[in-house]
Amino acid sequence: MYETILNKYATNQISYYVEDMESFARAHSALFGSGPFLYMDPTTQTVDYRGQQIELTMSTAFGQFGDLQIELVQVLSKPNPYEELGHYGFHHFSNWVDDFDGAIKQFAEVGFEPLFTMTSGGGLRVAYIDLTSVYGHYLEIHAPVVKPFWDSIAAAAKDWDGKDLWRKLGA
Repeated sequence: MYETILNKYATNQISYYVEDMESFARAHSALFGSGPFLYMDPTTQTVDYRGQQIELTMSTAFGQFGDLQIELVQVLSKPNPYEELGHYGFHHFSNWVDDFDGAIKQFAEVGFEPLFTMTSGGGLRVAYIDLTSVYGHYLEIHAPVVKPFWDSIAAAAKDWDGKDLWRKLGA
């Protein structure tokens, strides 16, 4: 396979927009064996949502399903870029990129613009590319500097026995 800006690292996360993270985590785990899920308390972040600065308050949880990380996003504020799809459920998958600006430019050249962009408290630049017109979902891109965090989620699942599914991150 030839290398592109998006397949160097492959897809490493599937994300769901959910109404209730814990209920969704329990249902996903019961069906797919995913987990354990480590959740974070709500945070508020300023994001650029289709050219407007908004305050986005959300909670997230992370689990593991084979080699894929499962992210659950529960949004507690309006406006809400997650609800643009019009339903709860699959929202986006994530790919790491080494050249964030180059990836944004490459998507723009073929007609795909960001749904929203943000810079995390740790300085990580993140964009959700709007692929809905062709693929029906979004794509998250950011640098692979979060790999140690993602590895810690995978490590929690390595010898997981199916118990203690819902855990506070860092507890």
